[in-house]
Amino acid sequence: MHDASRTLLATMIIGLGITLLGGCAQPISGPRVNLQQGFAAYQGKDYSQASRTARAYIASHPDGAQLDDAYYLLGISHETQGQFSRARHDFQRAISMTHQSAVRRKANKALGDMAFAKAHYGQAATYYQTAIAAMNGRTPPASMLFKYGAALQDSGHWHAAQEPLSQAVADAPGSTAAADAQQRLAVNHFALQYGAFLVNKSAWAMVGQLRSAGISAAVVPSVVGGRKLYLVQSGSYMTLPSAMAARSVESHHYPQVLVVP
Repeated sequence: MHDASRTLLATMIIGLGITLLGGCAQPISGPRVNLQQGFAAYQGKDYSQASRTARAYIASHPDGAQLDDAYYLLGISHETQGQFSRARHDFQRAISMTHQSAVRRKANKALGDMAFAKAHYGQAATYYQTAIAAMNGRTPPASMLFKYGAALQDSGHWHAAQEPLSQAVADAPGSTAAADAQQRLAVNHFALQYGAFLVNKSAWAMVGQLRSAGISAAVVPSVVGGRKLYLVQSGSYMTLPSAMAARSVESHHYPQVLVVP
C-alpha cells in the first residue's frame, strides 16, 4: 500500500473513532445541572423529585458550592408539601451558609410567610425586614411590603408599620396589595365587628342590643366595595392576638363576630 493510501486510511479510522465516541458520549452532568433539574421538577410540581434531587446533592457534596441552593430547594419542596418544621430547618440552613443575597431574600421571605400563617407576627416582621434588606437597592414587591406592615401592626407596632404600607401604596397603585395597605393605613387598632348594615337605623338597633348585654358598641360609617355601610364595632385592641382572644370569648354568644383592623 502506498504511503499516501496508508495516511488516508489512518485519517478515516481516526475520524470514525471520534464520530463513534461522540455518538456514545453522555451529556455532561454535575452539581449545577442536577440542581437545575431539581428546580425544574419543582416548577413542574413534582415536589418529591425536587426533594430527592436536593437531598442527593447535599449527601454527595457536603462541602459543595451550591449547598445553600440545595437547602433552599429542599425547603420550598417541604413547604409546598405542608412539612413546615422541615422547611423552616432547611431555610435556616440555607441562610446560615449562603453568600447570595437572592437566597437570603427568598429564604427569609418564606420563613416570614410561614410565621405569619402561624400568627407569629413579631417573628414574621423580623423575617420580612431581613428579606427586604437583602433586596440590594431594588424595590421590594408590594405584596411583601404589605405583609411586613401588616405583621408589624398585628404585633402592636402601628407607627413602624406606616412606612412599608405607604411604600406599598406608592409603588403599586391599583394593585390588591396597595388597596389592602391603604385600608390598613386608615386605622390604628383592631376591633370586634358584630355586623355591617346598609341602613343606619338597623345598625343602631344592633348597638342597642349589644349595650343591653354590657358590650360597649358603636356605629362606624365606612365605604366598602364602593358601598356605604354602617359597621357595628366594639373594642380597641393593639395586637391581633389580643383581639382574637376577645373574639373567642364573644363568639359563644355572637358567632358572626369578626376581628377587623
